Amino acid sequence: MGTENVRSSDRVYVELPIILTGTDAAGREFVEETKTLVVGRRGAKIRSRHALVPQQRLRIRCLKTGRVSDLRVAGPVGGDEEGSHYGVELLNAGTDFWGISFPLLTSAGRAASRMLLECTRCHSQEVVHLDVFELEVLLANECLMRSCRQCKNSSLWIPPALEGGESAMSDLAATSRHPIHERKDPRISLRVDVCIRHPVYGDEVVVTENVSRGGFRFRSSRDYPIASLIEAALPYVPGAANIFAPARIVYREDHPTQAMRAYGVAYVPTQMASSLTGMRISIPG
Repeated sequence: MGTENVRSSDRVYVELPIILTGTDAAGREFVEETKTLVVGRRGAKIRSRHALVPQQRLRIRCLKTGRVSDLRVAGPVGGDEEGSHYGVELLNAGTDFWGISFPLLTSAGRAASRMLLECTRCHSQEVVHLDVFELEVLLANECLMRSCRQCKNSSLWIPPALEGGESAMSDLAATSRHPIHERKDPRISLRVDVCIRHPVYGDEVVVTENVSRGGFRFRSSRDYPIASLIEAALPYVPGAANIFAPARIVYREDHPTQAMRAYGVAYVPTQMASSLTGMRISIPG
């Protein structure tokens, strides 16, 4: 349908309540309360029970923030029993439409992990690019001290609570910590859940063996080819606001007597990942 735009921000896989107002493909007016599936600074993937067509305009209200924007439908991107999924572009939303601060992706190359964190003082939320040391501190202490632009001071940050009130940190634990290995990017032996998303094999949740700024190592019984493009959410918590980053399988080690294989993953710069995905519906970041 058109070459995907270079993403301007990470995408957070989170359901936020929204209200859509407009007309469907048959010209019938509707007002629908539904949810997002993925959000970025300039767009989203949403669910709707109405038939929508590319390039049409609708009105969207985010119930979390109360903000309103016009949107452009980019096109359909699948669906489920609750409705069709559409990629949409926010046309006049500003930078804080979802109540989430998105950093520029120029800082993503220094990240070992991407997480949605919340200030415990003012409850502002931000996508945070963590280096390998910050990730270990967060997993060990279930919080991280960092500067808050809203509070204009340092404060404790934690992952937002899951629906139902429980903390996402209860499912994240660094069960193995050893000295850092000497290499170009410091590597910490760290066991944490990561979700591997492959275009053919689908999703698989595995456990890392070590993590560095440039990627991580894991074991799996699946047969991932070398150079496969994947997306990875590290750390991964079911039901939480996970962030998938583009990555590539760069190393594979087969065991002569075991079905499990060791894999090395390197994160891919977002602009390069966009050029490699080819032609598909764009979900603006």
